[in-house]
Amino acid sequence: MSDVNLTEEEVAAVQAIVTAFYGERVANRYHAGSITAQTLELAAQLITGTEVCSKWIDAVPNPKDLLTPTNSIRKWAIRVIRAAGEPFARGTIKINYTCKLTRGLQFRSLLEASLR
Repeated sequence: MSDVNLTEEEVAAVQAIVTAFYGERVANRYHAGSITAQTLELAAQLITGTEVCSKWIDAVPNPKDLLTPTNSIRKWAIRVIRAAGEPFARGTIKINYTCKLTRGLQFRSLLEASLR
């Protein structure tokens, strides 16, 4: 059993984010019973860094992740997933291909290892 209680909408947002990076086959492993607090944190870091990367890729040769953890990282991660997950679910997010590959490779193993 998962150590977080997520709504169906929140689970769908996580699945949409994972689908955008790794495809549906991988995303099918992400469900209410498998998503942990660590999964949320990693997914939030993935999309936050990717969004920054995609926004500034043409202006900055080597964008850095300016993400700093908060005291309540789980609540922060859920807020990020809620806010950023909707465009992923709708398919309206535009991710630079280089950013997608780079951030995707950085987080795939960690995300998969975070599942129960």
